[in-house]
Amino acid sequence: MKHQEWLTINYMLPKEPSRVRVSIWRKLKKSGAVILSQSVWVLPMSKDNEVFMEDISNEILKNGGEAYLMKMAPHDEGTSERIIATFDRARDEEYREFLEQCDDLLHELEKESERRKFTFAELEENETELQKLVDWYQKITQRDFHGASLRSSVDGKLEECRARLDVFIAEVYRQNDESLNSEGKP
Repeated sequence: MKHQEWLTINYMLPKEPSRVRVSIWRKLKKSGAVILSQSVWVLPMSKDNEVFMEDISNEILKNGGEAYLMKMAPHDEGTSERIIATFDRARDEEYREFLEQCDDLLHELEKESERRKFTFAELEENETELQKLVDWYQKITQRDFHGASLRSSVDGKLEECRARLDVFIAEVYRQNDESLNSEGKP
């Protein structure tokens, strides 16, 4: 069986300035890379990931560090499975946080509905929160290279948020139409 190839980067940076270390770390995390051991990061082999890792390597070198960028093919299936499991754990951690944020939005919509607070300001606030979730969802799923176990739960929860917001939107417009009509306005 052919094993997936990986890109790895092992690097060292000077302690100062710390902003460079933080910047590299953030870029690696944002890309979906996972750390296998101290300063050894890995991404699935792809042209985009190769360009990204080359850029990271160059940035490290420009800032006085050492970088070793390599292609890696695991020796056995067990190693491949452990690497994939590391990716899946990282994404599931993000998905758990995402699910919590979805629950917060659903709770907010429920609370505002119970209070009958169907205002345009609440509508805008909740639409903004949903858009933040959608943007975050796109970032997480883009770096979910192997379909982590919580992916389907997240898909369903995001749809639940959209559906619940649609109900809230309809009620805001209905309430505002009624108030306009009761005031005798066109």
